[in-house]
Amino acid sequence: MLHLVPFAPEHFAIISDWFASQADVVQWGGPLLAFPLNEEQLQAMLAEGDTVPPTRLCWMAEHASLLVGHAQLGFDWRNGNALLARVAIAPCARGQGLAGHMLRLVLEQAFSWPEIERVELNVYAWNTPAIRSYERLGFRAEGVRRASALVDGERWDTAIMGLLRPEWQAQADRVRTLATLASPRINATP
Repeated sequence: MLHLVPFAPEHFAIISDWFASQADVVQWGGPLLAFPLNEEQLQAMLAEGDTVPPTRLCWMAEHASLLVGHAQLGFDWRNGNALLARVAIAPCARGQGLAGHMLRLVLEQAFSWPEIERVELNVYAWNTPAIRSYERLGFRAEGVRRASALVDGERWDTAIMGLLRPEWQAQADRVRTLATLASPRINATP
């Protein structure tokens, strides 16, 4: 079963190995990060979790004793928003359907705080597999920031997506209903 573990310094080398170029790092972490990822960049992400309340929380996803994913939540507590960011699945684990399960766990974390009413994300508009994954989780497209990132001389558009608490709750209710319908019924009478 897949579960989240807090991101820690012992994970730095693992996650750094998932990215082979500046474009890979930018796709994951945005245009302010540099390839190769180093301890200073990753430690800065962890430090944001040391505030009260945290401004960022980071996790690794573990499945079958292997670290297979990473995701982060940034927080705007004043406005009740969380930013789903820096989502990655290990190259060896892609295509196995792990992203959706990992992201549901991260969204459960986000909405576990009653102050959070909205989770938003930015995804490069050409990344259709990620966009489809986010849509399956209930995220809605809200707009596009055209030519917002400059990566190796190329301009990338950034799609903005959002998910509101009532939308998340409605989807969670549907999932519970489907699980109930799919579970075998035990007849108490012979």
